[in-house]
Amino acid sequence: MIKEVFETKSVLSNHSTVTEYVRYDVVDPKNNKDFFLKISFTLLIKNCSLNITNYSRYQQKLYRLIKFMKEKRGLGYKRISHIMTEKGYRSVRTKSILKPNFIFSIYKKGKLREERLSKKYTSTIEDICCLVEKLDLK
Repeated sequence: MIKEVFETKSVLSNHSTVTEYVRYDVVDPKNNKDFFLKISFTLLIKNCSLNITNYSRYQQKLYRLIKFMKEKRGLGYKRISHIMTEKGYRSVRTKSILKPNFIFSIYKKGKLREERLSKKYTSTIEDICCLVEKLDLK
């Protein structure tokens, strides 16, 4: 059995951790002829955590507080806005008071982000090709 290592060509450069494949030459026991077996395939991996825009600590804190008050306490956006303003919380970019529409936006976008990050994807193998070639060892 002969083992050889060859380079592979990546469809997307610098997007794969697979950089080589292994070649095994196997002798046919019946005819004592050498054959080359080549297997190629495409592995598709989907992952939602490849391009994550991170929330700052302050944004995470705002979302957690709003989510808690909305889901656990059952408060409305107007009441949450009033409570957050009393406690001194301000918007991230403009530092203005958190109006009810800001509270709604933070809650809605935070929920969408949670759903996107918790989504599970499956990997698939496609375009499977197996070639058997006779080798001339003369």
